[in-house]
Amino acid sequence: MSDRERQSSKAAPRHGITSYWERTQWPLQSLCFLLPLLIIYEVGTLIFASTAGALPMIRAESLLYTAFGALGVTSFYLPPLIVVIVLLVWHLARRDPWGLEPGLYVLMAVESILLALPLLVFSAVLFREPVMQAGLNELPGPWAAKLLLSIGAGLYEELVFRLILIALLHLFLVDLLALPAHWGAALAVLLSAAAFGLYHFEEINVLNWTSQEWRRMVFYMGAGVYFAAVYVLRGFGIVAACHAIYDIVVVTAPYLQSR
Repeated sequence: MSDRERQSSKAAPRHGITSYWERTQWPLQSLCFLLPLLIIYEVGTLIFASTAGALPMIRAESLLYTAFGALGVTSFYLPPLIVVIVLLVWHLARRDPWGLEPGLYVLMAVESILLALPLLVFSAVLFREPVMQAGLNELPGPWAAKLLLSIGAGLYEELVFRLILIALLHLFLVDLLALPAHWGAALAVLLSAAAFGLYHFEEINVLNWTSQEWRRMVFYMGAGVYFAAVYVLRGFGIVAACHAIYDIVVVTAPYLQSR
């Protein structure tokens, strides 16, 4: 093989592996899969703002506005734009095939539901309740508002703590500190999980935490590690949907029990 042929072979996109496992991790397919959730959340928040008052902003959204605002980037639709742009740029960098696959998204939805089940079991074991009742259920407002916030939390918390934070931590630990790749990846997962756990507390004063608050921290850190594993093994689309489905179950269960 000539040098030119070798270079052409190296530059050619990898289209050989087209299994379900591989295609679900392609950024473009994650974007197509999550696009309905993005639209539902953004349109739903606009409808609530015009009829029943603005929904409380998800803290992950606020973090995005703050971080990008410090860089001089501002937009009312900044969070969904970040999701779309990051996944499209990632798709272009990987040079994966273009094209919609509706059947693939159905299977991804089923897998996301199945992957939410272990978290529900973990919550039931840790809190002796069918689902964890803290968090979104503590917010004021109707069930429909909490349902929308569940979708937004799944999308934007995964964007911040998995897609962005794990990448930045891996860059710092492996590329700058020169840690071995496996140690850097493990530390990135653990540190992102710790940040995810602390993110769910309004005040961080661990010396005064009750046993219930420590159980919450254990749960959120465990969930952070679990979501990181799903993200690494199954891609951004499935982990974001899995997170959203868990939150939807959390806010829906009390509503169904009260009827």
